Amino acid sequence: MADDQPIGFLLSEPLDDALFIVEIAVHQAWQGRGVGRMMLEQVIETARRAAYPAVTLTTFRDVPWNAPFYTRLGFSMLSELRLPAGLAAKRELETEHGLPPETRCAMRLAL
Repeated sequence: MADDQPIGFLLSEPLDDALFIVEIAVHQAWQGRGVGRMMLEQVIETARRAAYPAVTLTTFRDVPWNAPFYTRLGFSMLSELRLPAGLAAKRELETEHGLPPETRCAMRLAL
């Protein structure tokens, strides 16, 4: 919050054996200031306290503030052939909604 206005949000939910990041967004005026990283660090700590073995997400492979950003935080890309059922279903839904599958990936941070 800044001046009582939200500057970003992160939505997560249990999926498979992990805490899945459904969506993360930061207001454009606040991007590049560590807000997204702080929100991710908070959800990772929440997952640790809740004894989840991992945090997962789906994202764009090559957009600099997507997969490369998550890789710098310790996330690894998962093989599309070995996705848990819930993550595979998320990826299928993305494709059904028009996101080209070759541009997307699933990632996991082991805790």
